[in-house]
Amino acid sequence: MRDVRSQQIGSLVNVKGIVTRCSDVKPCIQVAVYACDVCGFEVYQIINTREFNPLVECASTRCKQNQTKGNLVMQVKSSKFVSFQEIKIQEPSDQVPIGHVPRTMNIVANGVNTRRCGPGDIITVTGVYMPQPFHGFAAMRTGMLTHDTYLEAFQIQKDKQNYKESFLTEAALERVQELKDVCQSDTQLYQRLATSICPEIFGHEEVKKALLLLMVGGVTKEMVDGMKIRGNINVLLMGDPGIAKSQMLKHISSFAPRGIYTTGKGSSGVGLTAAVTRDTVTKELVLEGGALVLSDTGICCIDEFDKMDERDRTNIHEVMEQQTVSIAKAGITTSLNARTSILAAANPLYGRYNQKLKPHENINLPAALLSRFDLLFLLLDKVDELHDVSLARHVATVHKTLRAPEKNQTLVVDAETMRAFIVKAQEFEPVIPADLHNYIVAKYVEKRKLQREGLDEQSYMYVTPRTLLGIIRLSQGLAKLSFREVVN
Repeated sequence: MRDVRSQQIGSLVNVKGIVTRCSDVKPCIQVAVYACDVCGFEVYQIINTREFNPLVECASTRCKQNQTKGNLVMQVKSSKFVSFQEIKIQEPSDQVPIGHVPRTMNIVANGVNTRRCGPGDIITVTGVYMPQPFHGFAAMRTGMLTHDTYLEAFQIQKDKQNYKESFLTEAALERVQELKDVCQSDTQLYQRLATSICPEIFGHEEVKKALLLLMVGGVTKEMVDGMKIRGNINVLLMGDPGIAKSQMLKHISSFAPRGIYTTGKGSSGVGLTAAVTRDTVTKELVLEGGALVLSDTGICCIDEFDKMDERDRTNIHEVMEQQTVSIAKAGITTSLNARTSILAAANPLYGRYNQKLKPHENINLPAALLSRFDLLFLLLDKVDELHDVSLARHVATVHKTLRAPEKNQTLVVDAETMRAFIVKAQEFEPVIPADLHNYIVAKYVEKRKLQREGLDEQSYMYVTPRTLLGIIRLSQGLAKLSFREVVN
């Protein structure tokens, strides 16, 4: 979208972007038909522009001979109309240079090209780049020097999951196969892929494994009656300041296709879900998708989760379990898809974790929200001399060489192969065999019992039936990583 300049005006261009807004489909007049109320003569007027002046006087020979100025009445029934829709697209997040604001472009769709997409879809549009001069008062105010531009669409293609297929080239698949052949066991493969996520960050092996599972995800099930059980995994990183939580989030949002990064204070409830704005042309209310809608089938990383406004945080509840955003604003009642995994980072209640208090007193989040996270991590900054020395050495090495230390370098898998591996893994849909059912059920019941009797003092998880679903999702994610159809 950044390559479309003034040189391209009047020529055919092909751009890709995320739909942020769609207006309603309206009829747009192409041929106006008038009838004279004196002689019945029909006048046709072809309209190519947005604005037109209706004809007033009849120009037929009969009216001229009789010297009667017959009034023309517009015949709506005989006129020709075509469907008209305005779409606003924004450039994909992976094409925006760092520090720049994403560009937007207006698209005009006519006839069969209307109703092809909704907010949150990634589309490829082919059309002619056109100038649009200002008319009327706007022209007086700005002068005739400025023109608006828009794209007149001839074809709108919706990329359903095409962005994923672009990673599965033959070369990438060969590298994935080589990687599987090099690693003797599934555990070794899992370990190696996990270390390749932000290798510059020291330690946090468990967290990196969780982030790997988050990107792969479980299996989304759809029942016969339309009910859905989500397969996306949500992770919460709760911990002391200075243990690279934000750095991991930033890395994941740039690494995953359709990853979006927001912070708690910087995102309002409307900015996360959807806003209702007034259209500039038709003065109608239209929906504009927010961060959660735009990261559909991707990952939404929310930093400073604890500093979010309480009212804004409630918007996330529905997305995390039902995977939709329901809106009833200004007479628009609708439900938008938000099949996104949520990765959140938060600090404990007093900025640092207080060892004297119980875990649930440190974590200042409601139970309704905590139960929706499949994995919670308490990352504590404990003083330990050996650990501190190795951490400091690691950080100093990274500063000097701008890459992970050499001993890890051989194990690190490059980003392209990782992406191809994850996309390939997502094609599998593993099932849980009957003999494992009883084992999982027994473990879940045991956890419930421990929680009820209060024996598990250190536990900060609320064990609910969602915990059971979380266990199933994680085991499916592990099976996907090994390219298996059955969980073992």
